[in-house]
Amino acid sequence: MTNAQPIRRATPTDLSALMAVVRESGLFGPDELDYMEADLAAWAGGGSDRRWLIHDGPDPQGAAMLAPEPMSGDAWNMLFLATRPGARRRGVARALLAAAAETARGQGGRLLLIDTSSDEDQAPARVFYAASGCDHVATIPGYYADGVDKVTYLRRLA
Repeated sequence: MTNAQPIRRATPTDLSALMAVVRESGLFGPDELDYMEADLAAWAGGGSDRRWLIHDGPDPQGAAMLAPEPMSGDAWNMLFLATRPGARRRGVARALLAAAAETARGQGGRLLLIDTSSDEDQAPARVFYAASGCDHVATIPGYYADGVDKVTYLRRLA
């Protein structure tokens, strides 16, 4: 990869570092953290088709997770991208997004879908995706909760 920030595919030995990024990202409440912990445990145990990427270093500063979109043939969905607060605006998220696109493309992916929410806390993410060349392609009103929409971006890979 030619990113300024070193990114690599995570392995099960990265489980605690991945969970630390998930916790410290501030994106999830307690119930969502429980879900993410169970999802990571399933992945680490080999029971998942998800691909986790991690910032490579002694104290990883970010992570991303993507998976093939069921029944689509060649679409992938980046279901998670987060950085620790101290790593924001330092190129880690940009490197993770590039690595996610490269990972999907390497698996024959043609499209990378990226979901976020309309919540005000996610405004920086929406600006980031738009500035990174992703197209806003859908909004599903009230998807996450009343008044909190699902906002979907698309990055073409081929």
